[in-house]
Amino acid sequence: MTTSGEAVPVRPAPRERVSEPPLFRRAPLTFGIIAANLAVFAAQVALGGMRSLVGMPSWVLLAFGGNEVGATLYEHRYETLLTSCFVHGSLLHIAFNMVALWQIGPFVERSAGIARMAPLYILSALGASTGSTFFGWLSQEQRLSVGASGAVCGLIGAALVIGYRVEGPRSPVMRAMAGWLGMLLALGIATSFFLTAKSPSFDNAAHAGGALAGASVAITWKRGESFSPLLTTGILAVCIGLFAGTGVRVARFSLTDPFALLRAPERLALAARWIDAGDCRDAAAAIESVKHLMAPDAPEVRLIERNYRSRCR
Repeated sequence: MTTSGEAVPVRPAPRERVSEPPLFRRAPLTFGIIAANLAVFAAQVALGGMRSLVGMPSWVLLAFGGNEVGATLYEHRYETLLTSCFVHGSLLHIAFNMVALWQIGPFVERSAGIARMAPLYILSALGASTGSTFFGWLSQEQRLSVGASGAVCGLIGAALVIGYRVEGPRSPVMRAMAGWLGMLLALGIATSFFLTAKSPSFDNAAHAGGALAGASVAITWKRGESFSPLLTTGILAVCIGLFAGTGVRVARFSLTDPFALLRAPERLALAARWIDAGDCRDAAAAIESVKHLMAPDAPEVRLIERNYRSRCR
C-alpha cells in the first residue's frame, strides 16, 4: 500500500518466452534425411578408417553406392542414381551439405508437407544423378559422383516455386534460395579452374539437374490440397522402402561381384598383373569387366587384349 495518493506504475508481467521445438519435431523428415546421411557416412568411416574423414577412397564410395558413369550405364547399376546422394567424400563435404539441408529442408517441409517433400527429395536426387551421368557420358569422362547437394538443390528449386506462388517474383524466399543456388553454381565453376581432373570438385551437372527436377515437381503441386495421415504414411513408407531396396541391391552387388569396388584403371592394372602371373582365366574376367566401363575399342582395352593374346593364347 501507499499513502502518498500518487498512482503507482504497474510493470507488465514479463512475456513468457516460447521456445521453438527441436528440429526433429518441427521438421521430422528433414531430421530423418540428415540422420540417414550421417549414419551412412559413419559406416563409410568405419570401413575406410579415420583418414577417410579427409578424403574417402574410391572403393569405399563404390561400396556404398557411388554413381560412376560406366558402372551405372553399362553394368546397369541404376540403383546408384539414388544411393549416391547419401554417400559423401569427406567430413567437409557432408558438413556443408547437411548445413544446407538444415537451412532449407524445414522451410520446404513445413510449406509443402511430408507427403510432398519425401517424393520431392527422391526425384531431385534422381534428377541430379541423371544430370551428372548424362554429362559424364557426353564428355566421355569416367566420373564418380556422390553427395546430397544435388538433392538439396532440388529443395532449393522447389522453394523458389513456393516463394513465387506465395509472394510473387520479389519474394524474400526467392532471393534467399537464388542466393544458395548461385553460390553452389559459382563454387562449381570456380573449382573447375583450380582443381585437377583427379581432384574432387563440385558437380554442377548434378546441381542443375537437381534444381530443375525439384522445380518441376513443385510446379505440379496444387495449393490447398492436403493429404490424409494414412496417405502420408503410405507415401513415406514407399520412399523409405525405395531407399532401403536400392541400398540392399548395392550391398549385394558389392559383396558378390569381385570387380564392384574397382574403377576402370584399377581393373586394367589387375588384369595386367594376372596376365604376368599366368592367371589367364582371372585376367580374361578382369578384361571383360573393363569392357563394361569403357568402350571396347578404347586404346587401353586394345592394349590389354593384345597383351592377353600374346601371353595366354
